Amino acid sequence: MKTRTGTLATVLIAACAVIARADTPTYLRPAAIDPLKLLPGPPSAHSAEAREELDLMLMIQEKRTPAEVDRCASEVKLKVEAFKSVMGPWFTSKNLPRLAKLFAALEKDSKQLSDAVKAHYRRPRPEHEDDHIHVPIDDETTFAYPSGHSTRGTLYALILVELAPDHRDALLDRGREIGWDRVIAGLHHPSDIYAGRVLGQAIAQSLLADPKFQPELAAIKTELHDAQERAAEPAASR
Repeated sequence: MKTRTGTLATVLIAACAVIARADTPTYLRPAAIDPLKLLPGPPSAHSAEAREELDLMLMIQEKRTPAEVDRCASEVKLKVEAFKSVMGPWFTSKNLPRLAKLFAALEKDSKQLSDAVKAHYRRPRPEHEDDHIHVPIDDETTFAYPSGHSTRGTLYALILVELAPDHRDALLDRGREIGWDRVIAGLHHPSDIYAGRVLGQAIAQSLLADPKFQPELAAIKTELHDAQERAAEPAASR
């Protein structure tokens, strides 16, 4: 197992920038979730579990396909379009501007929680622990635990389940896939992904239980219905 001290120094600088940022959440109530109490922390760097995670990632790396790499690359900037494969080609930020605005706000809100845990545990990315791991898409300079993409993939999927319950299983599967794709891309350990799912679910539960969030959810549900109706209209009638 090798450590790249120069790159880790860059990671430490990025973490300090995260700590210095103190944005006000748009939707999350202050102190609604304590992520450090919620998440148990990653395996210690020199544990057998940590080594086995890296070995698993090397096996996954050997089998990853160009199609998987393309999918991972498409998820670097996680937006509404990430769920088109479930909802249909009409499911875009252009057609759903209110949902796109919600996702952008929830990205900011959720990152405050996931970044706080990253800064606390300071777990290096897998490629900084084993230089046989190669990242074929845009790299990251923040710490690894928990995965912000897994957090948001889970959070977005659970919000969408409330809006489109008929697609529940497919939406949840897609949310999980978004997180796991970060393992396929070599950017996260499996335990980073699992932690992100726990955090994303906790955020979703907090939001969905908040009466102040319900009017926004109802408005987006109307937007979703209207966009789907427009997409179903014959082209000649548009």
